[in-house]
Amino acid sequence: MAKRQPSLNNDDENIDNSSSSSSSSSSFTSQFRAQFKRIFLPDGFPNTVSRDYLPWLKWQMLSLFFRDVLEVLSAQSLLVAVGMDVNQANAAAPVAGAAKWVLKDGTGGLATLALGALNTKKFDENPKFFWSTANSLEDVSRAMELLTPLFPSHFLLIAGTATFVRSAALTGRSSLINGTFMTHFSRNENAGDIRTKLEVQGRWLQIAALPVGIALFRAVTNGLELDFATNSLGQEMKGVTVGVATYGSMLFAHSFCCYMAAKSLNFETLSRKRALIQAKTFVESNGKNVLSVEEVSDVEGVWWSKEEKYLKACKLGVAPDVVSGNDWEAFERVRENVFANENFVANVVRDLTRTTKEDNNNTDDDIIVACMLTNDAGVRDVLSASLVVSKLMMTMKQQQQNSVMPLLKDALLFAKANVESFELQLKETGFRVDVIQTGDAPRFEIVENDDDIL
Repeated sequence: MAKRQPSLNNDDENIDNSSSSSSSSSSFTSQFRAQFKRIFLPDGFPNTVSRDYLPWLKWQMLSLFFRDVLEVLSAQSLLVAVGMDVNQANAAAPVAGAAKWVLKDGTGGLATLALGALNTKKFDENPKFFWSTANSLEDVSRAMELLTPLFPSHFLLIAGTATFVRSAALTGRSSLINGTFMTHFSRNENAGDIRTKLEVQGRWLQIAALPVGIALFRAVTNGLELDFATNSLGQEMKGVTVGVATYGSMLFAHSFCCYMAAKSLNFETLSRKRALIQAKTFVESNGKNVLSVEEVSDVEGVWWSKEEKYLKACKLGVAPDVVSGNDWEAFERVRENVFANENFVANVVRDLTRTTKEDNNNTDDDIIVACMLTNDAGVRDVLSASLVVSKLMMTMKQQQQNSVMPLLKDALLFAKANVESFELQLKETGFRVDVIQTGDAPRFEIVENDDDIL
């Protein structure tokens, strides 16, 4: 009796092959993602970086791409400006960088020295503003280089000035990335790893931007040649308009991405501005609430703050002459009767910059609450000072009193009673309370023996 042979199930075989193929594809995808993360992202991502690293990185990469495209465009524009025709400039694109380095060595060095002479303490205290400023200055320099073909007789002046501006901008931006930003992003003492991966990302973007920049330059210049060859004013204007629109869109895209990158940053380190923003919320809620890191970042803004008027009227960390309002006898009374045992002195003065009668009508806009810090002022003292300043500002707007002495005493009592709770709430919302960035705020020493302030 013949044995029955088992039949092959083709459907089952296809399912097995499909499953094997799907598994292989999934494995390849997983390996690719793992390799991609290993090359381009910090080790342990996202647990080893701050929460705002990825949102910042997305906009930063876009901004770098547009910056690299602009660099190619400006390099070829410089070659045209020194006497090459369009075809020569297109052919010389690979060596365009060399011409830029020649200029950079001279004027670039001077720009770096000039930046070093400035008070760069402000960079750490207000990094988003100076980051955006540096990128805007770079856009200005690129625009100047793009215009060099229109003024070939002034090539050295325009190109040199552009390089000077750009070098200062790049130095400031690199300082922020290597210092403040790396300190902020790193969560595992891994600033070196994060910086290295940013370099890798930047190099790949340069490669990707090179053909795009060359293609744009050729499209614009070839279009201009055709339009000018017609000897028609209308066609010439059309060609110029297309060129300006193309280059302008690249500049706008770079500037917009830089702004969005700055906006996405949420710093947990307190500065004078962030401390005052938090103090205002704390005082207005009678000591019950403070803002989250993200909320403070939103209020702080990039170019200006949503609380700009309040921050301009509250001056934390200023010279004694600002606190005194040029009335040294009143200053001494305030210091001796209210702040004798404190490492800061606060006072309510009028805005001395207002000189006309119309501006000096004792309105709220005239009020300035100023506070000076001594050499011994620590984090707790600065937090107390910010509470005093905010409390004074609120009570001055609510009450009209001839004497501010009672208000100063009440504000100090409020600060002493609530500073510990204020510090605890800041810590609970994610802020660091071990340091406060006071930037270029001056510090002074009060010598009691002869009533001198040093």
